[in-house]
Amino acid sequence: MSSLLARLSLGLGLSLIILFVLQWWVVNTAARSLTEHYVISRLEHDAESILANISFSSKGVMEFDADHYNPIYRMPFSGHYYLLQSGEQLQRSRSLWDREFPKYVMADKPQYLAGPESQPLLVVVREYSKHGHNVNVVIAEDMTPLQQQLSEFGQRYALISLFVMVLVILLQAAVAKRSLRPLGLVIHDMKRLEAGEFSELREDVPDEVLPLVKEFNYLLLLMRQRLERSRSALGNLAHALKTPLTVMMQLEGSEVLQQQPGLQAKLRDQTQQIRQIIDRQLKRARLAGVSTPGLSFEPAKELEGLAQILRQIYVDRGLQIELDIPVNKSFAGDREDMMELFGNLLDNACKWAAQRVLLTVYDKPGLVVSVQDDGAGCAPELRQQLDQRGQRLDESTAGHGLGLAIVRDIVEHYQGSLVFDQSDQLGGFRVDVALPGKT
Repeated sequence: MSSLLARLSLGLGLSLIILFVLQWWVVNTAARSLTEHYVISRLEHDAESILANISFSSKGVMEFDADHYNPIYRMPFSGHYYLLQSGEQLQRSRSLWDREFPKYVMADKPQYLAGPESQPLLVVVREYSKHGHNVNVVIAEDMTPLQQQLSEFGQRYALISLFVMVLVILLQAAVAKRSLRPLGLVIHDMKRLEAGEFSELREDVPDEVLPLVKEFNYLLLLMRQRLERSRSALGNLAHALKTPLTVMMQLEGSEVLQQQPGLQAKLRDQTQQIRQIIDRQLKRARLAGVSTPGLSFEPAKELEGLAQILRQIYVDRGLQIELDIPVNKSFAGDREDMMELFGNLLDNACKWAAQRVLLTVYDKPGLVVSVQDDGAGCAPELRQQLDQRGQRLDESTAGHGLGLAIVRDIVEHYQGSLVFDQSDQLGGFRVDVALPGKT
């Protein structure tokens, strides 16, 4: 069971069930014990009252006037019985009718015996001495009415206890849920953080959770600082290598190397590889943004400026760069990654387009994009080569062949998909990119 709320609810629920069952048993046991003690006390009182009405003649005959005693002992099977014994003399209550008094044992403790009509009798036996004669007074009472009342009381009390128990369980579940609500707010904040709405978690949480939230925010800060240092270091490295690389490229045209065509070709290849490696590492540095939470990309706001720059770059060709983007569309991704992705896609489309480029962002989960142009397109057998680093199918167009390869790197880092196809709408080349959303 992974839910903390479920664990608390189950534990408290079981505790309450055990508690209510135990208190029901205690109350019922106490009620039966009190009732029994009350009956025993009353029977002892009746035994003493009967003893007070017993007399002995001069011949030792035991005499008891039952007609002037409690009439309940004269009603047949009334549930109230007595037996008087002095030596061989016996006298039974008329309520026994023609039945014998059940066999009893001389003991101070009360006894439960089966009486007339299968009545459960509580029997009290007391031994006295009066006027020099030993007298045993055995008195009994049918417990059926009291047992029925106790049973009804137990049932009513069980129903009330069950209702109260369910009410308390629901109340404690609500209290537990309310107590754990701050944890739900932390989870909600983390989802908003992942979606790019926050840059860190709020620290307005209970004391038990605050250390975890603070540590999480500290780790976020460290990640951002390390990312900034990484990008800064790679940028500095690129600038440091730029001057030596420029010198090497100038040496390619020197008279000495022109006299050595083979050496000149080797130098040209090496400088070209170095340049590609520098570009590649600079682009990969930006991919570190994938692991940085709290960043959100809004295509409608960001891409219009990028399209305007490309219109100025290709102003001599009069290209129409059209954007079809939902107004409220956003994606939880690094802005620099997304600008690099769309910049390479649009730049590649502008290079090959005749007059028109269309970028469409679909209103679907994640980020689903298509970039189309009305150029000559690409043969199906050559499309699989397009995302290979440095691979170009037309050397007449300026570039290093890194654009679509960088697009491929970004898509793979976001675990998305990249598809090259023919545009049905514009007739030229089409690139489809799908980046999954956060779940």
